[in-house]
Amino acid sequence: MLNPVCLWNRPRLERYADGALTPRLTRSVEAHVGSCEACLGRLDREVHLRSLVKSAIPEPGEPDWTGFWPGVQARLLREKPAPIRDDPWWVPLWRPFWGHPRLALGGGMAAVLAVTLSLWPGQEGQVPAAWAGPVVVQDVGTPDPERTVMVYSTPDQALTVIWVFPLEAGTEES
Repeated sequence: MLNPVCLWNRPRLERYADGALTPRLTRSVEAHVGSCEACLGRLDREVHLRSLVKSAIPEPGEPDWTGFWPGVQARLLREKPAPIRDDPWWVPLWRPFWGHPRLALGGGMAAVLAVTLSLWPGQEGQVPAAWAGPVVVQDVGTPDPERTVMVYSTPDQALTVIWVFPLEAGTEES
């Protein structure tokens, strides 16, 4: 029968065989594999499979570059060169308005109105009822060292939110 430590370590055996685990997780997997015959056998099979795959795949040779440059030159001769523009990047944006001053003035006024309305201070009012009242925040410990759990609750409204966060890669201890 599998124990919980085997279930926790089995997904990490492939990364352990690749050498892609953090030092802390490497020590944890090594400690478990040293005491568990089933996981040691699984790790041995994984390492043996990797060695078979490496021996079956031939080393790549040098690429054949003989047709590369003639192909590049042929494509350059086939394509039509793009015209060189002397105008700044903003000139094509303003060309539709140059012959129509009313349109340019109306667009400018609309832009000023939009900025004014977006920056206008709003009315101060009551806090919405959903956010009123105390909020209790708790940090809950978990047996999984790669996760942390936060519980937010409002006693007045019987609302509880549970968030499970994965630990960031930079916050792990080595």
